[in-house]
Amino acid sequence: MRLGLCFDGFYSIQEMIELAELADETGMDSIWMSDHLCFRDSLTTSMALLAKTQKIKVAPAPMSPYSRQPIISAMSIATMEEFAPGRVIASPGTGNAAALKEAGIESPRPLKTMREYVEILRRLLSGETVNFQGEVFQINGAKMGFVPSRPIKMYLTAVRPPMLRLGGEIGDGVLLSAGCAPAYIARCVSEIRKGAEKAGKSSTDRDVAGFVTASVSEDPREAIEANKMFLAYIFRNTHHAENIRLGGGKVDQEGLAVAVGKRDWDAAKKYITDEVVRAHSVAGTPNECRQQLESFINGGLNLPVLLPMGTQEARKQVIRMAREVVG
Repeated sequence: MRLGLCFDGFYSIQEMIELAELADETGMDSIWMSDHLCFRDSLTTSMALLAKTQKIKVAPAPMSPYSRQPIISAMSIATMEEFAPGRVIASPGTGNAAALKEAGIESPRPLKTMREYVEILRRLLSGETVNFQGEVFQINGAKMGFVPSRPIKMYLTAVRPPMLRLGGEIGDGVLLSAGCAPAYIARCVSEIRKGAEKAGKSSTDRDVAGFVTASVSEDPREAIEANKMFLAYIFRNTHHAENIRLGGGKVDQEGLAVAVGKRDWDAAKKYITDEVVRAHSVAGTPNECRQQLESFINGGLNLPVLLPMGTQEARKQVIRMAREVVG
């Protein structure tokens, strides 16, 4: 079983490096460094993680076309690949619409933007001289001065049906948001399959990765509370409404968005019930978490990416739990 590890950028780079080294020793498949605006940067952190590990792959996720132009993204990917050949994954995605809006960045026409963005990235990274006159991007003869020695796999980040289908069509894989309930994951896999079929590919050609918020503790109450802050952060986004419904819970997303906007985490966590935590994450003792993880795998993930919560010691416990799954 492959397992990945996700960092949300909410805690220090020194702590992330310590966890990355442990994950590398454990034999985990990959590290996915989230790009949450106003927190630790995904690209510079990814380079640090590559420098401090030996085998594990690293992916900055997502690389948004709204905050980083295609040529800048291609330069970053190629530089990381040159530094750590065979250990870099690209994960193009629109990014968090609410956070982009807070930063004064608009995110129009996401499907057309992503389709053009991925095509341009692939052409640049293959060493092609790119002349591209699209509806969103215009590239006038740009050519990379150096290119990766091998193709870079691209996982599109997606959570809603149209983007899931696009990921199945043009991606090497699809990366699902944290907080997806198993029933919603199953629906996502169905949409990814439709996109793969449109491209004349088998769904088995498309890897399905997904962030799974995780907290390990001998005290179940402590583990559940540790997951609430991050679920509050992501569930303020309206595109999670159907996911929340399929998980069987209810969340006042409007009130939650106000609390998160103020960075009032105590208030935000009150919008996330214990039932919502159990439906959308894994929390409990190591054995309980391993059992709960099965439901996400059965939902359709073939690369669960654990997002560890709590203190640094609690985060280490998540990786130690993963060791038993990885074997």
